[in-house]
Parts: sequence; structure tokens; C-alpha cells
Amino acid sequence: MRALLLAAVAVIASTLAEGSAYAGDATGVEPGASAGPPSPTRDRPLDAEVTTDTAAQFYEMRSPTGQTILSRRRLTSTLGVAVYDLFDRPDDPLAPTVTFRARLRYDADYGGSADETEIARADRLVPGFSRGPVDLMYGYIEGRRFFNGLMGFRLGRQYVTDALGWWSFDGGQIKVTTPYYFAVEVYGGLEQRGGLPLSTSRFERDGIWRGDRSGYERDPSLYPSFQPNDIAPAIGGALESAGFTWLHGRLTYRRVYNTGASNVSQFASALRAPATYDGSRISQERIGYAVEGSLPTLGGVKAGFAYDLYVKQMANVFASLDWYSSDKLTLSVDYDYFRPTFDADSIWSFFMAMPMNDVGLRASWDPTPRLGVSGGLRARAFTLQTEDEAVRGSSPNGLAEANYYPTSAVDPMGGANLAGRYRIGEGHLGARGVADVHRSGDRVGMDVYGERTLETRYVLQARTGVWHWNDKLREGRDATNFGYVLGVGYKLFTRSLVLADFQHDMNRVAGQRFRAMLWVTLALAN
Repeated sequence: MRALLLAAVAVIASTLAEGSAYAGDATGVEPGASAGPPSPTRDRPLDAEVTTDTAAQFYEMRSPTGQTILSRRRLTSTLGVAVYDLFDRPDDPLAPTVTFRARLRYDADYGGSADETEIARADRLVPGFSRGPVDLMYGYIEGRRFFNGLMGFRLGRQYVTDALGWWSFDGGQIKVTTPYYFAVEVYGGLEQRGGLPLSTSRFERDGIWRGDRSGYERDPSLYPSFQPNDIAPAIGGALESAGFTWLHGRLTYRRVYNTGASNVSQFASALRAPATYDGSRISQERIGYAVEGSLPTLGGVKAGFAYDLYVKQMANVFASLDWYSSDKLTLSVDYDYFRPTFDADSIWSFFMAMPMNDVGLRASWDPTPRLGVSGGLRARAFTLQTEDEAVRGSSPNGLAEANYYPTSAVDPMGGANLAGRYRIGEGHLGARGVADVHRSGDRVGMDVYGERTLETRYVLQARTGVWHWNDKLREGRDATNFGYVLGVGYKLFTRSLVLADFQHDMNRVAGQRFRAMLWVTLALAN
């Protein structure tokens, strides 16, 4: 299956490349037929590229008694293809362009038991687990500079990245860039969801466990919390600035619908079949804005927010200010507010959330071209969005009003980090230290690492570190961990590397743990 899918992408890219070689021939003559002197623009080859990354991991997680709890034999491989200049006119640099891009991912775990995928083995079944899933990360045709540079489009599986976060859908996007320093973007299609062909659940909203329930018909009461998946229509749009080199702002809106049946209860009932509801309903509806500006001699600023229209709560607010105090020193301050929000089908949408407020100070100093030093201080405070007790009344029976929660105290934590790196020819030496403190536990440690390339081909890597943690909520769980990683690699050619590394960690809680990894990265171009 994997081989067929990877071959399919290569065939598509080859077909597009071959077909576009004759797209500009106005005669429409088939290849091999005589049609006079060839057009000079058709002699220019297309730009095509094939890239692949493969990583293999072998490790086991064991309990302090030595029993193997988790065995992993993972193989993650991606195959990407790109074909450029499908609609190119080299005599006009402002002419429209069409590009095809696609990337497949195979993320297998052969360490998992086959019983974990068998519906008949209810004692071992892990719903939604697959030992060899394949997903299409992206695959789309993109056009730019159509209608005198006003319009661009994408068609296929694609990413959207803005103030609302990373998101992926299958559909179409049209973007119109006006001559008045702004652009309008609209898109629509189906949200990428796990359990559907060549899809992953990475881009769904949190709070719902969804997947393919085919085969569960024999026992509908089996894992009712594992919700059946269905298509999720989505629409969105954005208004953003265009033409400014020092300022960019983007206002964005997105709405996604749930469809199909959903179980009302997450627990099996011995008396009746699980109740379900059906129909089109909201999954998420959010709006956000982000602005980014910079002046080369002064500094930069970033700010934005994301508002959840379904729960009517601010989900995220962020701001960052960078000051270029000199050519070698940059000082920064950051603020982030984050409140968890969930899919509208999730019961977690009706519970109180615990927002986080993060404040950070950063500094980056590069005294010489070889030496770089950075560090920072940070603090986090947890709170509950509740009202003061004096504002709320009491019911006649003396109980607090419904939906009232006592005001929580601010629960702070803090931390610091310091890092440095020194470049040596085709390599570098570095060190980093981190400390986090909180009333429920602390963590402090340091890593020293280095990398060196010999004769432009042979790669040597090493890292060692000591880390201590103290879990104040569980007595006896504090420990000091010592670990090291050794790696060796060979550069086959440009952007292509074979690398193997070995990791060994030891502490009194987990004992001895080992991991071996093999990385293969290849990039091919015509």
C-alpha cells in the first residue's frame, strides 16, 4: 500500500511535467508529429524536485521493576514532489505561474501489537490505532499573478497558518491582491480529519476522540467515547495588508461544521444502546487578528488575538517587542494569554477552563561572528475566570448559586534559561541550561553538545547532560538523570544525509534506558 501511494505521487508529478511540456504549443500537434521548427520557449525544461526523509527509531520503555511497558519500532518516511513552471513564460517575469506540490507521510509503529488493531480483541483494542498509517500532508496546484497580478489560487489539500493557528483542509482558495495595499482571501472545503482516507487528526479541535468505526457494528456499545467521523465542511476568509515591506496585518475568520452521528454518552450502558444525535452543527467558529512590523535600525513588534465565537471567550492574546539596542544585542519582552477551547461537540466546552498568563524577557548577544549567547527569564500564572463572592448572592436554601465557583488564587511559576554556541569551521560547540521552579515541583539541568563535519562529508555529533527534577506532589519521585547521545553520519551529496545516533539515559526512578535512531534524508532535482 505504501509503495503504491508513493509511486502515485511520482506518477502525478511526471504526468504534469510531461503534459505541460506541450501546453504552450498552439498547434496542438501530438509528440513525434511534424509541426515545423520547435518553439524556443518549449525547449526550456521544467523545474522538478523530489525529496524524501526517513527516520527509524528503536527503543523500549520499562518500569522500575524491569518489565517492558512500551515497545517501539518506528519508521517515519516522507516523500515530496514539486513541479514548477507549468505555465511559465520566461520572456515575461510578471507572467502567471502554476506549480504543483505534494508530500506523503508514512508513520509506522511495528512495535505495536497487531491485537491493538483487532476489534474482536476488546481487551487489547486501541480504537483508531494503525500500525502503518499514511497521510497526505499536502497536495495542491497553485497559481499566481493571474489577471495582471491580481489573483492567485490553490486547489487541493493545503495548510492555513495565521492567528488561529495551523490548520489543514481539502478544497479551494482564492486570493485577490488589490492595488490599494490590501488583499482579500476566501476559501472553503472539508477539514482534514482522522479516520478519513489519507488523513490525520492533527488539525482537529481538541476534546473529541474521533476515527473510523467501521467494523464496530457488531457491538455498538464498544468504546462509545470513540466517536464516528464524517466530513466537516468549512469556510473561511481573511483580509490582510499587501505591498508594505515593514508592516503586515491579517484579519481572519473560520467556521467548521460537524456532520454525521455522535454518541451522547461516553460510557457504555448495560441497559440500552448508546444514544446518538445527528445533523449539521457547529464544530468551531473563531476570529483572529495578527500584526507584525519591523524597522531595521530600531526593532520589531508582533501582536494578535484569537476569539472563540462559540464559547464567547478570548482564547489567545499575544504580544512581543524586540529592541535592536545595537548591532550585536537584541532585547525582547513577550506576553501570552492562553485559554483552552474545544470542539463544540466536546463536553469540555461546558466546563471552567484555567487560563495561562506568560510573561518573558529575552536577550540575544552576538559579540563575534563565531560566538552567540542568549538567555531569558519567564513567569507563568494560572487563574480561573470567576466572579468575586460578594458579587453573587445565595439561594434560599443556603447553597451557592448555580455555576458559581470560588475565586481562585493566582498560582505562579517561574524559570530561566541560558545558552551559548561557538562556531568552529564546519561545526560548533554549545551549551544550554534551564531552571523551572513551582510549588509542586522543580526542574534544573544543563546540556553540552557539539557537531563537526570532516572533509565536508563525515558528520560527528555528541551531547551529554545532567538534569534533576523534584516532584513535590509524589514523595520519592525526585531523581537526577545523566544521559548522553553519540551520532555519526555521512553526507551523500547536497541536502542528503545518512545519520545514526545512540542515546543512553540513567536515573534511579527509571533505571537504564536506551534508544537507537537512523535518519536518511535525500533531495533529488532534475
